Formats: sequence, C-alpha cells, structure tokens
Amino acid sequence: MIRKALLFIVLASLATVAGAREANVFASGLKATYVEGNKYNFTYTLNAPAQNVVINFYSGDELVKSIQCRGLAKGENNVILNLTDLDGEYSWSVKAAGEPWQKGENATVVVDKSTNPLLSFMSPRGIDMDKDTESEFYGRVYVTETRSAEVDGRTTNVGIYVFDAALNDVTGQGDVAYGGNVEWGRSSGCTRIFLNKDQKIYLSDWSDGHPGVWRADATNLNADFVPVFGGYPDPYGLRFNDDNIAIAGSIPSCWVEGTGEKTVLYTFDEDYINDNGNTQGVYQFNIGNLEQPWTDAPSAVIYDNAANTHQNGNSVIIPQNGGWWISQTRWEDAADVPSLVYVKNNEVLFNSGAVNPDLISRSYSSAICLFDEGTKMAVSCYDNIKIFEVSFNDAGVPTLTELMNIEHSLGHSCYSIAIDAAHNMYCAVDRNGPDTSGNVGVIALPLLVNECETPAPLAQMIVVEGGLTVPGDVNGDGVVTAADITALYSAMLNNDYSEVVNGDQNGDGLITAADITAVYTVLLNT
Repeated sequence: MIRKALLFIVLASLATVAGAREANVFASGLKATYVEGNKYNFTYTLNAPAQNVVINFYSGDELVKSIQCRGLAKGENNVILNLTDLDGEYSWSVKAAGEPWQKGENATVVVDKSTNPLLSFMSPRGIDMDKDTESEFYGRVYVTETRSAEVDGRTTNVGIYVFDAALNDVTGQGDVAYGGNVEWGRSSGCTRIFLNKDQKIYLSDWSDGHPGVWRADATNLNADFVPVFGGYPDPYGLRFNDDNIAIAGSIPSCWVEGTGEKTVLYTFDEDYINDNGNTQGVYQFNIGNLEQPWTDAPSAVIYDNAANTHQNGNSVIIPQNGGWWISQTRWEDAADVPSLVYVKNNEVLFNSGAVNPDLISRSYSSAICLFDEGTKMAVSCYDNIKIFEVSFNDAGVPTLTELMNIEHSLGHSCYSIAIDAAHNMYCAVDRNGPDTSGNVGVIALPLLVNECETPAPLAQMIVVEGGLTVPGDVNGDGVVTAADITALYSAMLNNDYSEVVNGDQNGDGLITAADITAVYTVLLNT
C-alpha cells in the first residue's frame, strides 16, 4: 500500500511566493466507530482543505474497496459508511489530495503567526511531531517556548504547546504551557524537543544553571516531568554525583532510540569534559525505563571532538547509517570550525567547510532534519533553508547535493525543523533581537502530486459480517429498484460515494455510466 506522499519536484534557487496556497494535505486522527449493522462512522482530521478524499479498504495488502467522501474541509471530518458489500476484517486508510502544484511554483510559507495567532511565541526553539501512524496522536505538533512573556496579545510560559495537524489547540491548554512543574533555566530552558515512539517526550535544558534533560508523557502532559539526570549542577553547567563524578552538562539537543528497558539517550553536551579534555561532544546513556535519575558518567562516548571542530555550543544531532550528523551555528562555514559534520566511529567522514564553505555558508541556528527515509536533508542557513540530496559511497562517506534554496520570512534564528509525510516543513525560529519575538511557521514544499495516504492504526481495523447478495443493489436496502439508479447517478454527479454500498456493478474496478447500465439491466430482467 502507498503510505506517503510522492517526492517533491526538484527545483533550484527557490524563493517564497505570495499567494493563498495551503499546506500540502494529509489526514490524521483516523478513527472508526461502530454504529449499527454494517455501518461505521469514520473520523479523520485534514491539516488543509482537500480537493478529493478517498477511504480505501484493504484485506491484507489487497485494495478491495475505495469510497470517495465529501469531507474535504480543514479540521475534523466524519462520514458514516454502510459496508454491506464487504465481509471480514479490514484495515483502511484515508487518501487526501490537495491543490496541484504548477510547474515552476516555489516553496512558500503557508502558515505562521500572522495567519494563526496560536503560533505567536517569544522564543520558540523546539519543534517535533508525531510521525508514527500507529500512535493515537499521529500528526500532532509539539512546540517548546523558552521564555515567559506577553507577545502579540497573549502571555506564553516556558514549556510545551501542543497542536493537532491543522494547528488547532487540540488539548485546550490555551496560553498556558505544559511545564511539568520544572523550574526551567533562564532563556535557554526547555530548548529542543524529541518525541520518542513510546509517547515519551525528551526536553533539553541548555542553561548553565539548570542543565540536563527532562522527560514528559504525551499521554499525560499535566503530570510532573521526570529528570533524566540526577546529581547537582555547578555554576558552570556541569552535573556531578555524590562522588564528584561528572554526569552531564548543559544540553542543546538530544536523540532517543529504543523503548522500555532498551531506551538509549544520546546528547550533544556543551560542558561535559571528556578524556581528551574537550567539551562539546556526543554521549550515550543507556537509561532504560529510567526508574531512577541517571547519576553515572556516560555509558559511551560517541564523538569526543578531539579536533575541536565544535566550539559554538548550539548543535543538533541526527543518526544515520551507523554514524551521526552534527550541526552547529556558524556565521561563516570553515574547515576548522564547520557548519556540519558527519562522524562514524569517532571519525569525521564529512566536513562541510572542507568540502565547500559555500555549500551551507551560514548555519543559523543549527536546525537540520532528515526526511524521505534519509535521502534528503533540510539545513537552516540564515533567512533561507537549503534542501540537499544525501548519498553515501561504498566506504560510508556521505555527499550532499543541493536541490533547493528556500528563502523565507520567518527569521534567521531557526533552531528546529520537522517535516511531515506530506512534505510540509515546520520551523521554530527564535527571536532576531532583544525587541522582537519568535516565529513558528510552516513551509510547503513543491510536490509532483499533492496527495498523501495515511493508514489507520491497526487498533482501528473494522470487522464486517455478511456480504452484498443482491446484484444491482447499490443503496444497500436489499432490493433492486429505480432508487439504486438514482443513488448511483447522484453519487457520480456529486463525486461522493459515501451513501453507495457497491457502485462498481460490472466489476471493472471503476465507477462509470457502465455501472448504471448494469443496474438498469438487472431491473429489466427482474
């Protein structure tokens, strides 16, 4: 089954265009509720208006039925379907299609605080989303605010803000952040965010006075957030245990792999001093279920920064192919202190400044994101974001090839980027100066085909008992009358088959005038 949007159009030197383009459309919040008989109420949320929505039903990997729906509006939609022509257990999906992209049309900001007041923040630095289609929260967007302030008519707090895929206040939190009863560090507390598959949220604190990582539960954001690290911080950003052993320092970003007892946390640490005397390395902590805060030295050193290539302190880490991409904020890219490196087995295999200092140029403020199964990378530069194709040679050395240069109006301090299944890019941009506020925005990337199919979680599979036994019975009332011809004609006229049980009467896989003829033939022979 198709499970994601087609690749976006490769265009060079793209710039923001004016207009009313919507985000690339996809469905989330898929839920099937039994009504009666063989009727189910199907619910889904669209992040943007759709031009066409189809619910597909699968038996195993085989597509057995498709029904077009009228629920095309942005936000929550639902439709009741009578499925008497099916018999058995079925998985299902929602395939949504949006406005087609025209040849040469550019990537553009489609949503920001000027169009959605809920996206007004003072200093947003973290953004992530639930990309697990098996999750009940698939499509939700999580934003971290690092400063409490009044901005654009509302007062924000330090902590997490949660939105559905349509960027609505899905939990009803209003202007009050989920702060977890944590006294976050000033200006750099609750910096970046990472959502793990087990619905655990990891929040990094990059401040010297309150360094570390905290964990929240997406299923209960009102609960206290749990500290990952124990010990006591010194005035310079390092935590020590009772034996005066350093645990961890101030952390601008982290990554998590595994769940339960196999949970492993990776951090970029500005202050921890490793065996070679350097700071700003990458470290591994086998935290498991985190029954108690971690109070030991790191489980392993992933990158010791022996060449002192990282000096800024503001970095993002992403694993790929057994190695790690590590970005950092740079005003100018250079080989000795580069904007981006790829390391594996503690060896630098790619250095953007050494390859070409103009490849990235400025990297402000370190945001990077892999997407399309790791074949592409978005890199924040200044007032632009570059999209690169990512490839590896047989020796495991990566190459970045520029595909797009997207100029935007969101600001130049982009701390975090996340990209959804429909190729919408979400950006958290910090303040550009002491008298300005931050910005959260969405940039739609051009697509060959603006459509995306979202599978319902396996928990939402449906069971239908009995099948359609009367040929020609389109409306499912058990008999064949002129009403069946009327139902089919109306469905074809309105492009809405939600009230039609079995429109494909002749079995050719299509619903056309030939099916009306088939019903008419049944009537003549009855």
